[in-house]
Order: sequence, then C-alpha cells, then structure tokens
Amino acid sequence: MNDAVVWLIIAAFYAPLHFMGPVGVVILTTAVTQDRRRLMRYILLECALSMLVAFILVIWLAVDNLKLAMLILFLSMLLPYLLFFMHRLALARKSHQNDEPSLDL
Repeated sequence: MNDAVVWLIIAAFYAPLHFMGPVGVVILTTAVTQDRRRLMRYILLECALSMLVAFILVIWLAVDNLKLAMLILFLSMLLPYLLFFMHRLALARKSHQNDEPSLDL
C-alpha cells in the first residue's frame, strides 16, 4: 500500500478521536453558554494545533522510529485534555478572585 494512503487512513481515524473527546468534555462540563463558547473555541484551536504538530513530528520520526512516532501520536491526544483542565482551573481562579471582597482601602 502506498505511504500516502496509509497516512490518510491514519488521519481519517485520528482526527475525529482527537476532536470528539475534548469537545464532548466541554459540552458536558460547562453550563454557561458564554463560557462554553469561549472554551469551545479554545479547545478546537488547541486540538487543531496539537494535531498538526503531532502529525509533523510523527511523519518525520516514522521513517526511523515508528514506535516513538506512534507514542507521540497517542500522547498528543491527551494534550488537549490537559490544556482544557488547566484553562478551566485558570478561569475558576479568576472568577474566584472577582467574587472575593477587596481589602484595599
């Protein structure tokens, strides 16, 4: 089989898995529509960028070390989840700071 066809098949299966999980987490865990829109844009951009970087690394490494390339592909699927939860934590801290009464006189 041609290498280009193999990479297209990998991308066809990888892309939905890479996007559906984090988008589902955003939909299920975010109640406010304004926050949901912001997080949805953030997570879609993050998924696209991490997928692009992962595929560049994987195609570059696959010639010499296929196991490492597949490990990078798998770990790149976890990156959007990690960044999503870090972003949620930052939003929670920001809203918590806005709710606290100020002690400044």
